[in-house]
Amino acid sequence: MTIFSEKNQRPQLLTILCILSFIGGGMGAVSNLFVFLYHNQINEIIQQESFADFGFDLSIFIRIPKIYFLISGLLQVASLGGVRMMWNMMKTGFHVYAISQLLMLIVSTVFIYKPAGVFPMIDLLLATTFILLYLRFRDKMQ
Repeated sequence: MTIFSEKNQRPQLLTILCILSFIGGGMGAVSNLFVFLYHNQINEIIQQESFADFGFDLSIFIRIPKIYFLISGLLQVASLGGVRMMWNMMKTGFHVYAISQLLMLIVSTVFIYKPAGVFPMIDLLLATTFILLYLRFRDKMQ
C-alpha cells in the first residue's frame, strides 16, 4: 500500500524538473536580491577595479537599474512558490510558475535586452522548454 494514490504520485521527470527549478530559481532569487541590496557597492567595485584586464566587460551591469534586481528576485521567489506547489502536485503551481517565468522574460527584455539591442533567445528557449515540460504533468496534478 502506498501513501499516494496513482493519480497523485509525482512522476520521476517532474521530480527532476522541480529539483532543477529549485536550484536555478533559488540561486536566481538569492543573487538578484543580493545585488538589489548591495547595488551601489557593486557598482563602485566595478568602476574601481580593472576587470577588463581579466577579459570581463561589466559595463552593462552599471546601466541596469537597481529596481530590475528587486523585481527579478521577487519573480524568482514567486516561481519557486509555483515549483513548490507542483512538487506537492498542485495544478495551481503550474500557472504561478508559467506566469512568473513569462514576466521575468518581459522584465529582462525591458531592462536589459531591448536597451542592448539583443533578442533573449536562450532565456526564451529555457523558459519555454521548462513550461512545456511542466505542462505535460499538469493533468496529473490536483
